[in-house]
Amino acid sequence: MKTPGRNRFLLVLAALLLGGFSAVSLLSYQRARALLDRQITSSTLPLSSDAIIASLEHDLLQPVLASGLMADNTFLEDALGRGEAQPEQLSAYLKGIQQKTGAITTFLVSERSGRYYHPSGILKRLSAADPQDRWYVRFRDSGQPIEINIDRDTADLSRTTAFINVRLQDATGRFLGATGLGLDLRFLQDVLQRMQSQYGARVLLVDQRGRVVLSSDGRLGSLQSTEGLAPLSRRILAQSHTNLRVGASGSDLYVRSTRLADVGWTLVVIQKRSAEQSAFIDLLTQNLVAALLVSVVLLVIGQLTLGRDQQRLQTIAQTDCLSGLLNRQVFEPLFQQLSAQCQRRKEPLTLALMDIDHFKQVNDTHGHLIGDAVICHVSRRLSRHLREADPLFRWGGEEFLLLMPGCTLEEARERLETIRQDLHTYPYASATPGAADLAVSLSSGLTEYLPGEESSQMLQRADQALYSAKQAGRDRICVNPAPAAGTLANRSAAA
Repeated sequence: MKTPGRNRFLLVLAALLLGGFSAVSLLSYQRARALLDRQITSSTLPLSSDAIIASLEHDLLQPVLASGLMADNTFLEDALGRGEAQPEQLSAYLKGIQQKTGAITTFLVSERSGRYYHPSGILKRLSAADPQDRWYVRFRDSGQPIEINIDRDTADLSRTTAFINVRLQDATGRFLGATGLGLDLRFLQDVLQRMQSQYGARVLLVDQRGRVVLSSDGRLGSLQSTEGLAPLSRRILAQSHTNLRVGASGSDLYVRSTRLADVGWTLVVIQKRSAEQSAFIDLLTQNLVAALLVSVVLLVIGQLTLGRDQQRLQTIAQTDCLSGLLNRQVFEPLFQQLSAQCQRRKEPLTLALMDIDHFKQVNDTHGHLIGDAVICHVSRRLSRHLREADPLFRWGGEEFLLLMPGCTLEEARERLETIRQDLHTYPYASATPGAADLAVSLSSGLTEYLPGEESSQMLQRADQALYSAKQAGRDRICVNPAPAAGTLANRSAAA
């Protein structure tokens, strides 16, 4: 959600950036040739390098983030924990991730079974003796959370792929396997070539051992063998940022390197400048273009950074840390928004207050860890039956609250009945070998919003309905309809 304060900040930042770089361009116009070399070392190369870094990080970090989300998905953890009883679901999941991200391949390797899952099915069982599988042993033993590995695609040995390997482990830290996706090296090569064409600089991607993994002109090798960089290779690899000027082949060579922390590679941008290219009009044009470029890049970075930080803070403030559902602190603003929306559209709004039956007995008998797991299980089962427009809250302890805009009482009751039956079909599956499944049921109180009433009135009716469901034997749905509109008006007048 964008805020006025954030928008004002971005507008001020844009004005400062554009005003500042415009002033620099005007000074360059007045001084021209006297400041040519200074502009190259302090402006042209840094600006073009920053733009290249921003673009490349975008192209690499999206699949890195997608791989991280795969590793954080409880579906994979649950599937591996249950013994991989339905491998076709794992392949279907990988296929879905491949389609959403545009990756050329996705994969999952199980530490327990050694299976190599692919969108097309189980390709093989990994063996430590197989040279093609040594990457997995190396990654497992390294303890690293993520790595990028250049290798042949197991599904297509004729294709060289950049694999993003992510460590998969359960809540206790036990290693479950590796998952991730693959990028076509030809795609990254095209990105670097486009950057060289756009910025007039040679671009290298170098791994931690100094090997040139990719380059914009197709030449590989190592930093040691790159023109003019042999004496600087150790310095470039040891430092997170460098900005150097050296002489090579009779002309000045400007080098800027930046380590991409999330990837583990180092980006090296090399630019040359000859005396024939120092014409005043070219310098002015380059400065103007660079000013616009860096303004856009910094604004985009600022917007992304602010948006990411704001979203992270909002998520922390609005989300229950155990279940991942909304917490009750955000109920009131959401209720006000949805009730106003339903009034405008003349649509119903129903509210369900749900409570896990005999939850205290679960905690007393099985312990609070199992109690927490049951809450997470119920949260997942509830979420499977919700529309995107239905906010679901962990109301406190074992209670859940559900808002259903556009649903009549009868429609809402049918949906709650489906949820109730679903919990019968899918009891909580214990992670303890040999332990029996734990039956879980819900009691629900349901009511409908009466236009003009406060949320507290609606909550009170839902709570009364929930109490009735408990008194009637639990594992059922009780409805407490809203009073007639005139009744509410009479109450307001009396107050």
